[in-house]
Amino acid sequence: MYADLVAGVEPAVVAIKCPDIGQSGSGFLISPTGHVLTNNHVVAQIRLVAGKLERRYSDAIHVSINGRDYPVSLVNDPSADPPMVYDYAILKVEGLASAPCVQVGDLGSVKRGDDVICLGFPLDFDTLIATHGIVSALTSRPSHVNALHQMRTVVSNALIQFGSSGGPMLHVPSRKVVGINTLKHAIHDVLSHSLRTWSSHPGAAAFPLIRDLVEYSLKYTYVGLHHAVSVEYALADPKWPK
Repeated sequence: MYADLVAGVEPAVVAIKCPDIGQSGSGFLISPTGHVLTNNHVVAQIRLVAGKLERRYSDAIHVSINGRDYPVSLVNDPSADPPMVYDYAILKVEGLASAPCVQVGDLGSVKRGDDVICLGFPLDFDTLIATHGIVSALTSRPSHVNALHQMRTVVSNALIQFGSSGGPMLHVPSRKVVGINTLKHAIHDVLSHSLRTWSSHPGAAAFPLIRDLVEYSLKYTYVGLHHAVSVEYALADPKWPK
């Protein structure tokens, strides 16, 4: 059952690269005319400048479909709040006349204990990686960009690692995408923040081996639960393809 489901969705899952800002991730086609849904943080870089958070969007976004690279453009307004707060971005692939795309569902049919499959291109793999788990909970959590806003998410024990961000979470019973693989569990958030603060401190240069180990753990260590943000926020965007 899982093999058939993954095979049916695989052609619509893409790898995303933004070489000008040094970021990469995953995404998935949501229209036959080449619209792609991914995380906002895959195509944007957040920096702290003079005490303020600044977001720089990539000017060189490319997706890989069946081994071929395509340039893409950002469709939704990068200055608008919803894409940043709810961590989604809608892209458009140039030069695609007819593309395979996923079916998008909603959380109304999702229950704790349901099977889910997460797809993406983690850890620099150039082949699609599928992981399986169950829905651990349906919950709301503060946005990692603006804690005044709550995001509906699917918590799952399916393995999601660096590079899988932006990929689809498939709800097995409905065979539809219900979430965008996005967030580590809050426990990991706290640990990551502490480790990242230490590794970025100038004094960390005196301990290169420890710093390298910390940076490795930040990139590759897996902690049991992860979040996928509901696709409902992107569905409500005026730029969602009709």
